[in-house]
Amino acid sequence: MIYALLNIAMLAAPPVFAWMIHNYLRHGDLSGRRKAVFLGVYIVLMNVILFAASWLRGVKTLDFNQMTVTYRLKWIGLGIVLGFVLPFFVCLLTEEQITLGGFRRYILRFTSDIRRYFPYAMQSARADLESEVSGSYLNWLWWLIEPVCMMLIYAVIFGVIFSASEPYFTVFIFIGLTMWGFFSRNVSASVDIVRGSRDIITRIYMPKFVLLLSKMLVNGFKALVSFCVVICMMIVYRVPVTARMLWAIPVLAVLFLFTFGVGTIMMHYGVYVSDLGYITGIVLQMLSYFTGTFYSLANRIPAPFGEILEQFNPVAFLIAAFRNAMLYGKSPAIPILLLWTFVSVVLVALGAFTVYSNENAYVKVI
Repeated sequence: MIYALLNIAMLAAPPVFAWMIHNYLRHGDLSGRRKAVFLGVYIVLMNVILFAASWLRGVKTLDFNQMTVTYRLKWIGLGIVLGFVLPFFVCLLTEEQITLGGFRRYILRFTSDIRRYFPYAMQSARADLESEVSGSYLNWLWWLIEPVCMMLIYAVIFGVIFSASEPYFTVFIFIGLTMWGFFSRNVSASVDIVRGSRDIITRIYMPKFVLLLSKMLVNGFKALVSFCVVICMMIVYRVPVTARMLWAIPVLAVLFLFTFGVGTIMMHYGVYVSDLGYITGIVLQMLSYFTGTFYSLANRIPAPFGEILEQFNPVAFLIAAFRNAMLYGKSPAIPILLLWTFVSVVLVALGAFTVYSNENAYVKVI
């Protein structure tokens, strides 16, 4: 029964996901007939591409009886990732409303807006940081106290009670908490950020994703403070210094892009679904246990599921890549890092496209 469900998921999940992205790019205004046609197109096209990829890697036949669970899961994971990309090309070929010129105009507008409004985002972030610590006795030390306390709690729970054996475990935990905290805080904040900024967006115009960018700069500064603690802890634990530590920079850049892309999309739906914040909080809490925040997925979850989950969960992959670079002198899997970089750029493009297409309606809704 499980294998039958996996077989169905292999053939159906990637095409359906690509079809949903196509419908999303068309703002859901496709007729029922065109939806059915495109679903058929994606079923054929997606499975042909995935089989071609398998054939190039040496799998010459599609024999379900000989397939391992690992093969099935990798097929589904690769198909979902491909589903982010393929609809752009199909839309360019089949939809008159979507053109290369339109993409180019959106890109130019987005880059221009980032340059124009980035100083405002910086000033807003600085004001938020100052307001957080104004009137408190410990000031910016609060940005250290919370992650350090959480690190100690989880270090005791997972390191002592559950006997975690990862080298430099205290630093290991702190890195996971810092990176997951950056992602989860920004995604959680993005849901209500437009509603919470009603006084601003009803008086002046600015691209609404600038509000999210400002919040990400706030949380990014706090994460930077935590990473300073990470460096101090690495010195205490005498972690060997290697050139591969430089991989931490592109890993953090991809995390920032991925978070921004997810945040802009969640920001849009948060305008229309008032209780989306509750759902997002529950989902993020569940996902925190599948990202390796407190342990290594590849080592703790039986093979091959742990390794697959670590590769196809972008935040889990980035956390593991950062730890490997900083603590263990290992380079990340470059093809997978490039893959998630590309997906992050696509998510940013989808998010910016969504905001630009709907931002005039936000004022009316809130």
